[in-house]
This record gives sequence, C-alpha cells and structure tokens, in this order.
Amino acid sequence: MKAQGRILVVDDYANTRLYLKTLLSHEGYVVYEAGSGREALEVLKADPLPAHRSAILLDLKLPDTTGIELVEPLRSLYPQVPVVIMTAHATVETAVEAIRKGAANYLEKPIDEKKLLSLLGDLTSAPVRPERQSRTEDGLPLPLLAGESPAIKRLADRIRKAASHSIPILITGESGTGKELVARSIHQLSPRREEPFIAVNTGAISRELVNSELFGHEKGSFTSALSRKDGWLSTAGRGTLFLDEIGTMDLSTQISLLRVLENRTFYRVGGTEELSFHARIIGASNIDPLLLVNQGRLREDLYYRMNVFPINVPPLRERGEDILILARRFLAEAFDSPGLSIAIAPAASEILRSYPWPGNVRELKNRMIEVAVIQGTTSPNRFDLEKAMIAPLLHQAPSSTESSPLPSHPRTLKEGEKDQIRRALSEAEGNKSLAARILGISRKALYAKMREYGIEEES
Repeated sequence: MKAQGRILVVDDYANTRLYLKTLLSHEGYVVYEAGSGREALEVLKADPLPAHRSAILLDLKLPDTTGIELVEPLRSLYPQVPVVIMTAHATVETAVEAIRKGAANYLEKPIDEKKLLSLLGDLTSAPVRPERQSRTEDGLPLPLLAGESPAIKRLADRIRKAASHSIPILITGESGTGKELVARSIHQLSPRREEPFIAVNTGAISRELVNSELFGHEKGSFTSALSRKDGWLSTAGRGTLFLDEIGTMDLSTQISLLRVLENRTFYRVGGTEELSFHARIIGASNIDPLLLVNQGRLREDLYYRMNVFPINVPPLRERGEDILILARRFLAEAFDSPGLSIAIAPAASEILRSYPWPGNVRELKNRMIEVAVIQGTTSPNRFDLEKAMIAPLLHQAPSSTESSPLPSHPRTLKEGEKDQIRRALSEAEGNKSLAARILGISRKALYAKMREYGIEEES
C-alpha cells in the first residue's frame, strides 16, 4: 500500500497510541509515537517530519506539559506541519487557545474514526505553502482591505491567524464592509489557495432551493430534478465554501450543515450514498449572530460550532485613516490608470472623512466610480478631487464655507443612517432599487434597514 503520509501521535496512554497506530497504519500512514512532550521533541529530532503529507496528533494533557503549550515549539520547528489537538475535555475556550497557539484543528475523545481520517486526509493532501507569495503593501492579497488604521491592522492579524488552520470561521460586519473579501483573503493565504473558492449568498436563494443547492440532488428527487446535480459542498472540493448571510437559512438546513461540520459527510437530496466533505466552511452575517440566536433564526449549536475563531470586519467610519487611501485607489482603478497621481483637496478630504458611510467600503467605491465617470480626467498623469465633485454625490449641499458638512449637533449613528436612507429614497422618488444603488448597498439590505428604522410605515 502506498504511504499516505507520516503521523506523530503524542499521548501518555499507551493503549491510545496503539489504537491510533493500528488504525492509521491500516490506512497507509507511517506512524511515530511519543508519550510526553520531551519524548515528542526527541523523536522529531531523530527523524524529522517532511513538510508535506505530515501531521501531529497531540493530546491536551501530558505528564510533563500540556498539548497547548507544546504547540508553539512544534510549530516553530515544523511550521508547515499541521498540529491537531486531541482532548476528552474539549471546550470552545480550549479550541480557541489551541488555535491561537497555532493548532490546525481539534478532535474530541473518544476519537471518531471517520472524522479523524477525513481530517488527516485533508491536512496531509494540502499543497505546501511557499515561504513567499505576492502581497500588497499592507501584507494582504486583496487591495480593498488596504489601510493603516489600527482597526484594519487588527483585522489583518486575525486573517493571517485564521489562514493557518482549517476550522470553520464566522465573519460579522455591516453590509459593504468586505466580509467576502476577508473570506477570500483567508483562502488565498491558506494552503487551500490552489483549490476552489465558492462564494454563495444564501439570502438570495429561496429557502426551498437552498438544500438542493447546498447538498445537490438526485434525479427525480423532486418535480424539476431532471438529472443529478452536485451541490456547493461537492464543487468546493478541498477548497473553501463561503456562505454569506448564514442566518437566513432554514433551521432544518442549519441542522444538516451542523452534521456536515461534525461528521464531514453529507447526502444529496433524495440520495442514499454518503459523500465525504473536504472543504473549509466560512460563514458570514451582517446581523449580530447572538441576536439571531436569541430571535430563533440561528441555531445556538451551529453558532458555537462556527464561532470558535470569530472575525469582525470594522465599518468604514472606524477606519478614518483608510478612507483617503481607499478613495485614491478606487479612483485610479476607475480611470484604469494605476500610475495616475490622485490629489484630494483639503475640503474634499474633510467631507470624505466626516461622512458616516452607511454603505461602507462598497459605497465609497461606488462614489469614486461615479466621480470618475462624471468628471473624467483632463491630464494623463494627475487628477484633482475637489469638494464640488464629492458633496452632491453624498447628498451634501456644497456651502460657501469650509465647515464640516455634517450637522453641528451630535447625532447617533442610527439617526444618521435613517436620514441617509430617507434622502436616498427621496432622490430616487421612492424607487427602492435606485435608492439602494445610491447608498451602495443591496436592495435586500435596504429593505432590512427600512424595517429596522420603521421607514416603510412612514412612507
């Protein structure tokens, strides 16, 4: 039998080591054993693990240390080799701490053989991550996440940590903040980057079709099922499946998704063949998931399974230092002139930084595209962004003074958003689709905001 890879099992119970060695050897793995942290390091020193097709199974409790404390030195010696924590006392806190230290995943004891073999199959078949790969100046592979603000730097750190392991991730943030871009960054920085990235907005698909789209279906499983179809779980392969607006899924679908996360297997709708799932799942929500749990729209057990390593994407209003950086970049892209020098007048800068950006980065990009389309450029090398170009697009009347365009009296964020939605609806003469485009958000998000602020009742 062809060797599947090399596995180091670190556990102080000899029976556990024997059981795992027997199981994994039968599957074609070459298995090493260690009964303590010190012994594990000695084994690795005598016979180093190769960077590819290797993994370490590490018990949480050892006689001379803990598995969590051993993760860092192991990762330091073998940064390319994934470490999986094994524990009979798994908690969310344990998992988070292990992942912070660099573990790729964790397994609860007693070990589920199918889950173990599926996980090891994924980890040992992933391509080796090169030491160097292309980056933008901010260290991330996607320019829309560029910036110098403390908020974006914290986000970048979370993205890099998330990319180093394979557990599910739940991304939260307002509409337009770039949750899908964060998911793509995690994928591109991970060993899965050569595999598919499948992005699905579950909120845009009817509840009746979500099961079929997610799991696939067999021919004849329902009236319009004229042939067998693979779902997103299959097409994602060993890559990443990104499920946006995960709280919109039917509760029965959430139960099925939870089973996939726990067992790494699924069935097509109307099918009897058990299929293996190898991809990583990243979910996203523009509504606080705990609120969804309290409202009964998101299952609590699915929330805790997805939220081991949460990532929150900050709104643009908390990224003041980044607004001008992004505005310049969007203008250069809109003019299709990467080398174009973009100058932003002080008054225009003030408006850009003071505006609340209810549509976040998406709205900023749309506004800069509008400027480019309307204004054009008279110089091949330079474009000057003036206040007069910005104010009308942001529903701010240009004034003869250089004062801030925002009201002098304090307003809450909700009041500001409600006012912007009213203005957009007025400008669009009640056309919801046009108002959504003006705000730089989806029509669905606009309806949600209108319901939240009671604007429908007013109109």
